[in-house]
Amino acid sequence: MRAIEVALLLLGLGAFLTLTLYQISLPGLHYDEAVEVLPAMQLLLGQPVITHRDSGIHLGGRLFPIMVMDYIGALNTYLTLPFFVLLGINVFAIRLMPILVGVLTLLLLYRLGRELYNPRVGVVAALLLAVQPSFVFWSRQGIFVTNVTAPIALACVLYALRWWRGQPARNLYAAAFLCGLGLYAKFLFLWIIGALIVALVVLNADRWWQALRQRSLAPFPFHLTWQRVLLAGLCFLLGMAPLILFNIQTQGTILTLTGNATSSYYNTDNLNLPLNLRVRIQRFRAVLEGSHHLWYLGGNFNDRYWPWALVGALVITGLVVVLRARDEWRRAFFPFVVIGCVIVASTVTISALWFTHFAILMPWPALAVAMALDLLARRGGLDRLHLGRLVPARRDSYLAQEISLGLALIVLIAALLIGTDLRVDRAYHHELTRSGGAGAHSAAIYKLAAYLEKEGITQPVIMDWGIDAPLRILTRGRVQPVEIFGYEWEAGEDFRRRVAETLQNPDNVYVFHSPQETVFQRREAFETEVTAEGKTIVEEKVIRDRSTIPIFVLVRVESE
Repeated sequence: MRAIEVALLLLGLGAFLTLTLYQISLPGLHYDEAVEVLPAMQLLLGQPVITHRDSGIHLGGRLFPIMVMDYIGALNTYLTLPFFVLLGINVFAIRLMPILVGVLTLLLLYRLGRELYNPRVGVVAALLLAVQPSFVFWSRQGIFVTNVTAPIALACVLYALRWWRGQPARNLYAAAFLCGLGLYAKFLFLWIIGALIVALVVLNADRWWQALRQRSLAPFPFHLTWQRVLLAGLCFLLGMAPLILFNIQTQGTILTLTGNATSSYYNTDNLNLPLNLRVRIQRFRAVLEGSHHLWYLGGNFNDRYWPWALVGALVITGLVVVLRARDEWRRAFFPFVVIGCVIVASTVTISALWFTHFAILMPWPALAVAMALDLLARRGGLDRLHLGRLVPARRDSYLAQEISLGLALIVLIAALLIGTDLRVDRAYHHELTRSGGAGAHSAAIYKLAAYLEKEGITQPVIMDWGIDAPLRILTRGRVQPVEIFGYEWEAGEDFRRRVAETLQNPDNVYVFHSPQETVFQRREAFETEVTAEGKTIVEEKVIRDRSTIPIFVLVRVESE
């Protein structure tokens, strides 16, 4: 039986690696991928290191970054560094790292399912997740979505579970450290911590009541002392130590949290919780389907069965628990509590209601569906209804075991979800081959980097977001872009001053996005300044994607 379990797990890992490694350079290198690994390249090549808010740790005359944004740590930076050393500074190395993080996520999901429920749940959950479109394509660009938070969360729960069941206190310390590390990796890990706390309280409400009446933790299976609480707290602080140091140096995270508490930089109204919750539920459904948020791969496809599978899993769990398995209600509802709490917590954000925030939650629907199917098979009586033998064989052989209705149902539903997901994965790969990626993910960035190097344009003036960091990575720092667009939504006096300064050099080449791809609208203000200087704009080059859609426009300024 163990051999079949391992074989199925390896089959899932093989499918995942096949789907993620195929045409790995597509879509194009995204800014959020490049900006996180840029310091790794600079450290390796001995170039000046660009750090967020000029913060970091000075060692041996070098500046080592702590954070890449106020709420995202530099964990991906250091995880990518050995891949650059072994494989060179290229897109393959950048994407292989998060793909292996995806492999780790699958293995931890299997292990958590096995220890929390049984081997069948672990294997089915891993197989379901291995081909899920959002998980597959987000793993390819895992730095973009900080997919390292998903395995950290699973490992945290796994260690906490072992401690909860009476295993040594080192499991508690490991879980606490991972909670701190998750917060450092990306501050939204706080949603997972909050969800686990709610699960601890709600799913053990009767035990808490007994503990209050007895004034003792005797109703719980674990052993806790003040010394262990203190050590766990220290381990938690150790995990988030870089985040603490960053805020000692800059107060960046604190300023971002307080400055975006009610209304974020992207104009998300954190006080409109009903609207935000409705949007979050819609986007979580899209993530389950693998649909709208993957538009940049060149198409829009979906697995319409996944949302229904999760809702059905919740209904099945409720019915079986009430009718047959009340003794399993705590662990049966655990994944649903985590999913629900994270969705509710996500209604408050310091950025926007983005799909990518749910990357941290990707393993949990697979775990919930696998658990519900297994619960129905075991406690619903379906495992006692035999349909026949797998193959004629000796009675003591595993292959001679009879097929139950429960096992057949699990195989049927899992096969339906896996088959539909594979169809969606295949469709996205087909469109990706055709398009090369759209928008900020366009493979046109590779053409832009090659053109600038070929023409010897080493300091292009960048007029929009999303161009600088990928160019630095793709040219190994030989191209050093100069950003002047600014991060204000409207072009102001500072922008006009920067334009006036760059116009003094007639050799400058200005790189814009095409109108439909522009984030910060600067073309009109730029043209106004050029006209005021008595000069004219000459278009030098338009760089298009594989679909012939213009992505980048390069211009020069000449005197009349």
